Amino acid sequence: MNANSYSVTSYVNRMSNGAGIAAKHASQPQMHSSQPAPEIDNREQYVKYINSASEEKLAGSIDAIKQYGPPIAMFRMSDIEKAANSEEMHGRIGRAIDHFEVEAQQYHIQELAIIKAGEQAGKSSKKILMEIVELRDQQSELFKMGTNWGSKGLAHPENYEKLIAATPSYVNYYV
Repeated sequence: MNANSYSVTSYVNRMSNGAGIAAKHASQPQMHSSQPAPEIDNREQYVKYINSASEEKLAGSIDAIKQYGPPIAMFRMSDIEKAANSEEMHGRIGRAIDHFEVEAQQYHIQELAIIKAGEQAGKSSKKILMEIVELRDQQSELFKMGTNWGSKGLAHPENYEKLIAATPSYVNYYV
């Protein structure tokens, strides 16, 4: 599945995680451009949203976290296709995603605990979401690359060394 030139993994395993959005994107024609897609820093965008949205919208964001489950890893397929070692990149990303999914499950449990404790303490949605930002900031480099959290993504050339570090047992059969 391609959504805005990003490839989203684990879609089949978690179709309920954004299925409506996926259906909407699938029904729209895909626009391809020779221009590179802009770099997205989800952390920056999320903090801007938290600081500007109404309490009602922020409460809706908390409800969405509860409903949709753990984050899924994303990467730009074009980064893999343009790599000189695209076969290796495919293999490493596949291995990295296995590790990412384990961390994403653990992260989501912690995220839900923050929400529950915050709601019980009567905290505002903004405070709860900022605590979730802090939690995300504490995750591994692999998690941050997979969610573009202050990072350029799993397959981005600038993150190749980090990808190697996240997949030390990968054997490159394509050399």
